[in-house]
Amino acid sequence: MTAILIAKTEGEQVIDLIKNYSRQELLELRSNSKFTCPDCGNILYLKIGNIKIPHFAHKSHSDCDSYSESESSLHLQGKILLHKFFTAKNFKVELEKYMPEIRQRADLLVDSRTVIEFQCSAISAHDVVRRTAAYKAVGLYPTWIFGNNEKPENRIQVIHLMEYQKKMLINHEHTKYLLLLNPSTGQFTYYSNLFFISGNRWVGKISSLPANKQTFPFAVPKRLGRKDFETMYSVFALARTAFIRSQLFAKNRYQNPFWLLCYKLGLDIRNVPATIGVPIAGAECIAEHAVIWQLKTVRALEQGKSVSDLISSMKIKLSNKGDAAQLEKVMQDYTSFIHYMAGQNNDCERQMEGLYDIYCKRVRKLRK
Repeated sequence: MTAILIAKTEGEQVIDLIKNYSRQELLELRSNSKFTCPDCGNILYLKIGNIKIPHFAHKSHSDCDSYSESESSLHLQGKILLHKFFTAKNFKVELEKYMPEIRQRADLLVDSRTVIEFQCSAISAHDVVRRTAAYKAVGLYPTWIFGNNEKPENRIQVIHLMEYQKKMLINHEHTKYLLLLNPSTGQFTYYSNLFFISGNRWVGKISSLPANKQTFPFAVPKRLGRKDFETMYSVFALARTAFIRSQLFAKNRYQNPFWLLCYKLGLDIRNVPATIGVPIAGAECIAEHAVIWQLKTVRALEQGKSVSDLISSMKIKLSNKGDAAQLEKVMQDYTSFIHYMAGQNNDCERQMEGLYDIYCKRVRKLRK
């Protein structure tokens, strides 16, 4: 059954469980009232348990359009916390706002223009994209917040993002980040300054912010300073090394991209230049490991090919068809770095300067 926080009585009175009802008040309310769904009109039951937050629920297998999945206690806690957060800041906030024109229900609608979707369970990436597009089609601005009970350590580290979480990433000026909320601790967490490695693995910065210090519009993470960038690079380099070591034991080496590219470039597979497999912002548009797509780029440059030639040859695999423009920017950044490092592959300080300069230039471009 699906959990709901708002219902109507027979007299059309709206009952909002966000209010601080005592257990006794809820028991009396349940004894003296009948409840219906404000959207479909079907009967609702008031659940007053010892574990889950008091809530209303449809019968099993309800055909109500506006509720499509069951809600955990975590989800209910998060919606209540967010409602209190916006109310305390004097924003007009509507809980479980149903929009019949798109047949979707927002967890919260703030000031009649911003939708907050608090997602605590796995969902298809397609559904995230579809729901986001539907909100935008009616002039609303959706923000996805992922809910969990984890207490991550605030530092730069390898982060795993599922496909649906990638679609929840917030794009704001110079950064792309995932916003999370732990209702139990009242902490917002940011996964920001993300550099794609491969698959669902990224290197990024994790930082937390107590709800009582959060702002709205939500605070935006700052770009990496030089020291943090060096830390990010070190973590990325460890992932790079682990990948290269894993390739040493690969089977079918004559068909393995890593072995083939190293052979064509005349590289010692145990001593691949440090300029290959480096972090480049925006590389999530490429569906290959950083080491592989950068080996392909170096090979193309060695053959005298341009970035456009490499892109048009389709040898670099895109994550999505719509990423071609981003791919060109990423390839230009990396080729600029290779030209900058020409003949100085082992100069660690120069390499760090080059990569950080490219990162800062990309940030400035995104801000414009």
